Amino acid sequence: MDFELSDQQRKLVGLAREVSRPFAARSLGYDRDAAFPVQNFQELREAGLLRLTVPKRFGGYGFWQDQNYVAYYLVLAEIARQCSSTAQLLQVHSHGVGIVASLGNEAQLNRYMPEVAEHGRLFASCGSEASQRKHGAEGFDATIRRSGDHYLLSGFKGFASLASDADYYLIWTLVEGTAKMEEGMVFAVVPKGREGVRLENNWDTFGMRPTVSWNIHLDNCRVAPEEIVGEPGDWVQRDPRTFTLGFAANHIGSAWGIYDYVADYFSRREDLRATATAMVELGDAESRLQAAEALLMRAAWLWEKGDYDAAELASMRTLHMAKHAGINLATKAFDLCGARSTFNDQRLGMFYRDMRTFTLHFREDRLLQMLSQALTGGEFHSKQRYGRRLQNKALADAVA
Repeated sequence: MDFELSDQQRKLVGLAREVSRPFAARSLGYDRDAAFPVQNFQELREAGLLRLTVPKRFGGYGFWQDQNYVAYYLVLAEIARQCSSTAQLLQVHSHGVGIVASLGNEAQLNRYMPEVAEHGRLFASCGSEASQRKHGAEGFDATIRRSGDHYLLSGFKGFASLASDADYYLIWTLVEGTAKMEEGMVFAVVPKGREGVRLENNWDTFGMRPTVSWNIHLDNCRVAPEEIVGEPGDWVQRDPRTFTLGFAANHIGSAWGIYDYVADYFSRREDLRATATAMVELGDAESRLQAAEALLMRAAWLWEKGDYDAAELASMRTLHMAKHAGINLATKAFDLCGARSTFNDQRLGMFYRDMRTFTLHFREDRLLQMLSQALTGGEFHSKQRYGRRLQNKALADAVA
């Protein structure tokens, strides 16, 4: 098992580290205003980091495809170390672009990939329909239906990160007459400003505030046939990839950011460095983060090997460990640094709020339940979270 990066990969991770250094100084301002980090993304655009998942033949890095995964997650972790929200926004854009790159036809790739690679256009991947106004489990009812020579798209999307500044919305939607992702979900690429799309700025949250994850309301939005990506059910049946390890990479990077804060705080406090228990806690935190990072590398290696079901199980384990390592350190850091670290001009409070908020994205009870079921002989495949693997669209046949 070789985790050694190529020279190109090392340079890219180093580029992400250098480009993201100024993000830390801006993070409190974007957090206070719940504002999209415009300057951060301009610098990511200038550095070419918006084209991570654009195929190489279109001038991208070809990550999240073709056995090309490890460096992608390390880039996300480096950026999260400075600003968790910026890293999550980059991931949302990158997996939106990656979905089109994987499931789109040649005409769609020729249309959309240069938009990203050459012009730095942003994609918002909009799947969630969770709303704080509704009770009970999240549903899924965004629907697209045929109407003459075009389609009409209606429904609701919540937690739509990047909504305020995206150029394109990749809307997850069911074909009329279907009820589940596994059989009827396609993606509609809707450009910003199209009639029938209404954005609602409801984003006043505890943490991850710069993700501007607004609500999107869709009312008979017109969609051309060439703007529909994938056949019904392809996301579950023909595409093994998930977002799990991207979340874990963010948690690990954010936790390293907290570690950096504490270590810097200690470097200016000789009295704290002389406290054995505090130094033990800091050493314990560093060891836990190193362990989570090792799990991340192994899971990414499995994705590169093409062992997709095992890769997703390893990604889920990594996410579980990254959550606990991050939340533990975010909480413990206040004990280590003391009351002065609670002032709002300090980043520790923001670190804690972002970590606590983002780690709720994939419910811990559901994650561990799926892991346990898989380990005790239950049905499992990499897209188990989204639906069943259907016999007539076997993933193994699709990726062979």
